[in-house]
Amino acid sequence: MKAAILEVLGQTPRFGDFDEPTAEAGEALVTVEAASIKQLDRAIVAGTHYSSPRKLPVVCGTDGTGRLADGTRVYFSTHRRPFGAMAQRAPATWTVPMPEGLDPALAAAIVNPGLAAWLPLLWRGHLRPGESVLVLGATGASGRLAVRAARLLGAGRVVAAGRRQDVLRTLGADATIDLRLGRTELQQAFAAEAAKGLSIVVDYVWGPATEALISALVKSDLGTEDTPGEGTRIVSVGAMAAPDITLPSAALRGSRLSLIGSGTANFPPVDQMKPMVADILARTARDELSLEVDRAPLSSVGEVWARSDDPDRRLVLTP
Repeated sequence: MKAAILEVLGQTPRFGDFDEPTAEAGEALVTVEAASIKQLDRAIVAGTHYSSPRKLPVVCGTDGTGRLADGTRVYFSTHRRPFGAMAQRAPATWTVPMPEGLDPALAAAIVNPGLAAWLPLLWRGHLRPGESVLVLGATGASGRLAVRAARLLGAGRVVAAGRRQDVLRTLGADATIDLRLGRTELQQAFAAEAAKGLSIVVDYVWGPATEALISALVKSDLGTEDTPGEGTRIVSVGAMAAPDITLPSAALRGSRLSLIGSGTANFPPVDQMKPMVADILARTARDELSLEVDRAPLSSVGEVWARSDDPDRRLVLTP
């Protein structure tokens, strides 16, 4: 079969022939219709992700959409190397039926950034109706979906923080914060929102903005906190600004702050992941969620892989 093949970490995948997969116990063979190129895929291929393969060659891609042998249209996730989603056929580790009429390319593109919103809000952040949410990095694909998801999932107040003010103004957030502000001004802006109550922070940026936020959450006196609840849960999803932060121990002892990560190592069990994916697909089919999609043939993977990431669009390969 034809596939996007990674032969050397750090090099561009090539289009070529690869062995046909066969479904093992618990798997289903999928005829692929679409597979998106995600930040995760790029990091795996570059060799910078903790899940980058140690044995090569492999087929790129971890998820997509396609058809089962009986014609059922599904979203699928595939984990068994050397096979992957960017191929004519893939062994699906698990599948979720797709709503009738949903564009397979859009479905393939939206589930990953959708989960990057659903998981930190529900699985890691345990969002409860009426709680307040701050999205750091709200102008990227996942960030925009997180603002929308917070509202759909019952948040009482949603604050969007990002650098692109033209995008922030379109998100329908209750308030916005400009991440281009200097450290002092940014800390003051975070402190103003913290005074109103911040339950969950979905953080796609990390780095200086996160440091400013944590500083804003630290109490400046020895008084006890009478407000009920769990304080502020910062859920780290990405590190678009910087890979590291400086974290004084006093910041943890002087605040009601919890630091949590949301990534592949702490995904929920499949039986709890599937309903989230089904919800994302259903809301997309009802136009409650959206994402701009560019399509390219699988045969062009060597040319389009190097295309710079556009935060407003997602590139999808179609075999």
